[in-house]
Amino acid sequence: MSQFEFILIITSVIYAMAVAQILSGVGRLAQAEVPVRWYLPHTLWIVIVFVLLFLVWWSTWEFRTLDWTFPGYAYMIIAPTLLYFTASLLIPSRGFTKEIDLEAHFLRIRKPFLWSFLFATAAGVIDGTVLQDEPLWFPGRIGHLALLITVFAGLHATRKVTQTTIASLPLLALAYITLTRLWFPR
Repeated sequence: MSQFEFILIITSVIYAMAVAQILSGVGRLAQAEVPVRWYLPHTLWIVIVFVLLFLVWWSTWEFRTLDWTFPGYAYMIIAPTLLYFTASLLIPSRGFTKEIDLEAHFLRIRKPFLWSFLFATAAGVIDGTVLQDEPLWFPGRIGHLALLITVFAGLHATRKVTQTTIASLPLLALAYITLTRLWFPR
């Protein structure tokens, strides 16, 4: 087993646990014996985090040739750990007797959710700088910066239309990245 494979095991387990959080949570919502009041921004964030988990895990392959050190390994587990926390916040875990109001839930968890998403995204954005020789700033960072600013704005917005817009932008960015860099690479 290579050093990279050894390191990838723990990150893969954390990503898998985060995916399981989302899948089991959505399954619980689908089976709920009380009505579920869906909230579009919350639903978009479920999709975003679910897709992002796979994309970030897939992108770790870029680090397969590194000469790993413990600080590099410690940095490598920041994003999956934060994404697990982010995923664990998305689905309410309390027992509900009348209805499950996902808008009220999202508004309750919005700040810790967006902070953890923001830090996980920032860790992923600069991982090439920290672990390899990628420059901290290059033209592609404009999109990263716009994403981070958008998520930061979500910390201060409570209106549904604003939250929907804020959640839509990362979803569009993920779709663009997936299509242009992974699905149809140059």
